[in-house]
Amino acid sequence: MLPKAAVFCHNGLGDGINSLVLSNNLHLNGYEVVTYHNLIASMQNWIPHLPIQPYPPLEELHKVMRAHEWFFVIWNDTHEFTKQLVQEGKRRFRERIKVLYLYPSRHIVNEPFYADCLTDPTASMAHNLHIVCDQVLHLPKSTKSVGLIVPTKLVYKKYPKRVVIHPTSGRSTKNWPKEKFIKLATHLKKEGFSPIFVPGLQEMKNWKDIGFDIAHFDTLDELAAYLYESGYLIGNDSGLGHLASALSIPTMTFFRRKALAKMWAPSFAPGVVLTPSSLIPNIRGLRLRDRYWHRLITVNMARRGFERLLNL
Repeated sequence: MLPKAAVFCHNGLGDGINSLVLSNNLHLNGYEVVTYHNLIASMQNWIPHLPIQPYPPLEELHKVMRAHEWFFVIWNDTHEFTKQLVQEGKRRFRERIKVLYLYPSRHIVNEPFYADCLTDPTASMAHNLHIVCDQVLHLPKSTKSVGLIVPTKLVYKKYPKRVVIHPTSGRSTKNWPKEKFIKLATHLKKEGFSPIFVPGLQEMKNWKDIGFDIAHFDTLDELAAYLYESGYLIGNDSGLGHLASALSIPTMTFFRRKALAKMWAPSFAPGVVLTPSSLIPNIRGLRLRDRYWHRLITVNMARRGFERLLNL
């Protein structure tokens, strides 16, 4: 009988995509794995061997605990289910529940269960999860792949000049300015590329009438198919970059700080990360880079960054 494992992660798209590295490795080593996530279930046909389930209600905690032997929790202190799962699991079977803190902070070692997985804040999320499989769990087989199986009807980079631009994210403070995205798209069009904007659904109305095509997708499955047949993705620090990278689509991503980019930049395929110069002071109390990164990353920097992307 196969050992049963549960993987719980944040409900952000990027977290969900990266958590599949852990789920896929467990599957390759004979585990029966369920990944709990509220967004990526519509991509189930891309990962038929890795069942996805939405987060269960808190009253089903003990039912879920009885259904699995191993638990891997990518820590989220805002979700009551995972808080209770870790608390109860550490009390009942301490060694069979592992907590991962994917924080880009040197203070991570102060977290109570840091010794479970020894996260390296200078390494990407995907690399950290691969390290867990290889050096903590000592799985005989290990890979950095999320295990996506591409539907046969799709053609990789069918439209090589199509550049998907994702100008929004879960937080407005992560977003490079709208006018700069439009200037960059104008440049790309002059260079023979076909920029297509894909804003988040809630921000869609703010991106109409910009002079470029806007695309909307009802499901993540449809969006993944569109990305897979595109040439490149440009966007803010957001989950869509991780999805594109997992599909082997080159990405260019805007970050306010290099320390954040080290852990959170898309890392499955070649990519370019744009951040403000480290020569700009970011000392506590001023945080000039964090406050003015939108201005410090110029359109010319983005143009040069895309040229680098073409040569990777």
